[in-house]
Amino acid sequence: MVQQIMSGYQVATYSSIRKEKVMVKKISTVFHATLNKNTEKAGAWIAEYSIRYDGVEEPIKNEFSAWANASAGKRWLKEMVQANTPRKSIKMVEFGDRKDAKGKPATFAGELAYKVEV
Repeated sequence: MVQQIMSGYQVATYSSIRKEKVMVKKISTVFHATLNKNTEKAGAWIAEYSIRYDGVEEPIKNEFSAWANASAGKRWLKEMVQANTPRKSIKMVEFGDRKDAKGKPATFAGELAYKVEV
């Protein structure tokens, strides 16, 4: 219902406003993270992540950082997951057979699939 006011303006009441459904398209997106140790003496852990639309080679976002130990790199990656995705964490698993001098894994990788509205 629309009411006429003396100055000539029309005001719509709340009951006359229709709620329209807007169709939102959701696209599959992949958050890919790697954590690599520089095997040189006193080498740092390089944490890197990229966000890509599923099936597209060019990343939407790609960042990396260096850390003194693996747990600090994993914490940084968890922060990036929380900042850029609707999820809370990413599972990092040993990737490949690369080992450091002590026989510990030197490469970790993880992938997280989710959907975004466009």
